[in-house]
Amino acid sequence: MTYRGWAVLGLLLLSTPLRADELIWRPEGAADIPTVLTPARLRQPQSEVPASVTVIDRTLIDASGARELYQVLRLVPGMVAVKADGNVPTVAYHGTLARDTRRMLVLVDGRSVYQPGFSRVLWNDIPVDLNDVERIEVTRGPNAAAYGANAFTGIVNIITRHPQDMPGGSVMLRGGNNGVRDARLTDVQHWAGGGVRTTVARRADDGYDKPFRGREIRDGKVVETLDVRLSHDLNRRDSVDVMLGGARSDLARLEEGALLDFAEVYGAPDETSQSVFAQARWQRVFSPDHALRLQVYGQHTDGNQRTELCPRDIRTGAVGPGGALLYSREMRDLFEATGRDTLATVVAAATPGTDAAIDQRYAALVNSGAGPFCHRLQQDVTERRVDIEIEDTVRLHERVRLVTGGSLRRDEARSDALLDGSVSNQTRALFGNLELIPLNSVHVNLGGYWQWDQINSGRLSPRAAVIWRPAPGHGVRLVYSEAVRNVDIYEERANTALRPALLPATYAADTVGLLGWADPQLFVTQTSPGDLKPERIRSREIGYFGRAGQFELDVRVFDEALRDLISQPTNPFRFEANNDTQVTQRGWESQLAWRPHPRHLLRGTYARRHGDAPIVAETRLFARHMSSMLWRYDFRDGWMFSSSYYLARRYDDFTYEQLSAQLMRRQRLGRHELSLAGTVEHNVSGDSIVFRRNDYLDRSRYWLSATLHF
Repeated sequence: MTYRGWAVLGLLLLSTPLRADELIWRPEGAADIPTVLTPARLRQPQSEVPASVTVIDRTLIDASGARELYQVLRLVPGMVAVKADGNVPTVAYHGTLARDTRRMLVLVDGRSVYQPGFSRVLWNDIPVDLNDVERIEVTRGPNAAAYGANAFTGIVNIITRHPQDMPGGSVMLRGGNNGVRDARLTDVQHWAGGGVRTTVARRADDGYDKPFRGREIRDGKVVETLDVRLSHDLNRRDSVDVMLGGARSDLARLEEGALLDFAEVYGAPDETSQSVFAQARWQRVFSPDHALRLQVYGQHTDGNQRTELCPRDIRTGAVGPGGALLYSREMRDLFEATGRDTLATVVAAATPGTDAAIDQRYAALVNSGAGPFCHRLQQDVTERRVDIEIEDTVRLHERVRLVTGGSLRRDEARSDALLDGSVSNQTRALFGNLELIPLNSVHVNLGGYWQWDQINSGRLSPRAAVIWRPAPGHGVRLVYSEAVRNVDIYEERANTALRPALLPATYAADTVGLLGWADPQLFVTQTSPGDLKPERIRSREIGYFGRAGQFELDVRVFDEALRDLISQPTNPFRFEANNDTQVTQRGWESQLAWRPHPRHLLRGTYARRHGDAPIVAETRLFARHMSSMLWRYDFRDGWMFSSSYYLARRYDDFTYEQLSAQLMRRQRLGRHELSLAGTVEHNVSGDSIVFRRNDYLDRSRYWLSATLHF
């Protein structure tokens, strides 16, 4: 395999050192090298880790000018971070599927927010305000050897700020065009050996707002979050962290295209989601060379998408009692008789004389005088998880470190619309990562994660890496890894049943007489074949990390093969899941940063990707060229200016090109501090974003924010 060039741009990894209670041991001579924890669950200098890592710290977060958590991930080479839908962020490393980005794991303080019931990460519902994030470590490439199935293409590890690292609370207000209305209140309390941080936040905007084909783009949102972190050192050896919180989101939705084919929507569809979580973590440091950690968490998510509609009569096209035929027992029987062919079923039912039972039911409805069959259609989803994990880290020798552990987890998904009930899945896992230093300049990392669950049986995800350190602060790595993305509960047990709610009184009083059954359902139903296999990836990587004076550079050259992908539609109207798709991708990425002065930062990234994918669904976010640039300058007297540029060529048929600028001023007010900031984002290319309907009336978005620190 040959490549024409290596990276000319890259990243500054200005990482704040982890707290002493988060992991043991720091190698001598590594004081000036950023340290990371995510790739191997071991605290390692970045030049010695068995993976490519991007660290986004407070310096970069503040300079990005981002409103929302997902937006700062544009600073990661190869990372897609856009709104494929106006109020639902799409975040994926080496993005493939445009909406169902289910191939990357996301952690918040060690708690997985990846929901394996429906293979999704609800970025709106992550109850972490960007101001409370200390750093984000992004492992670029499979990391299932450390965190198990679903750390498929990469992993995002969000680490929040320790209460003792925050001097006090703050209140923030933000407003701008496009309906931006944000607020945040943070309270911080300290005591000897501990502290607690509490944040309540609200974000709202109107999404995309340019009408498309004469229709209003309904994708505004309101998101409210609560996040509490309590940390306390029990004694010199033991520390505890307790985290709890939740989120509520209200999203305006566009009408489903499949619904518009047979119904007239009269009530604007919307989607609500509510989530809560509680997490406890205890750590004991037996010695500078040995630590034990125990973590337990539980989380619960409820979601509901509602649409109010009146089905059309498939023979006349008008709204009337004939539309109720779509929910009749006879229509379901015809659907089964045609081999679940939706089009064939509709054509047969629309043609008089084709099916006697359909003709009889249709005549009875039309002559019943019942009126239009207007109702509410809803898709409900509930997901629950309880997880317990133990991890032991030990330095066996000055040249040998080992982390081992195991976990037990129970996931449950419930949906009357998508699963016709409740399904649970239990998971057991064992993991280990070994670091060896056979020579002063050579490090070897060997890791594996064995995981068994009731749906996917047992799987082992291995990784092997060799890192050569030609000089302090420099490392050349060779990495081989494998990972799986497990079949989720829905893919395995889908059994859709779209039931009408809030029926007109005439129909509710006699569903058997008018519709032929006591439990009426839309005639379309889908079931899973139940024979899907986990998706697989095999990755080979050559990389380099180095810091020299004012410069820091990371380069990754990769060759990846994705097999047994589930790429076909899996919705209530089309469920065609199989393992027939294969994708290959190779390319290179770079991160470069230059800090010519303590108050001056220049940073750039570039990614070039080649690949083959057989279907359009896997290529919409397949940008061959991606780059970003960021410039931050801290003036005297509390002024800061930053500017950033992002380019992706292309997402589907469109170029994503954005330029932003931010000016901030900090001013002391006695014992308090006031921060004022203005931010402008401009769509340079003028193209739609991923899909043609995603566009703004004004190519520029801007907002002003004021924060009082007390």
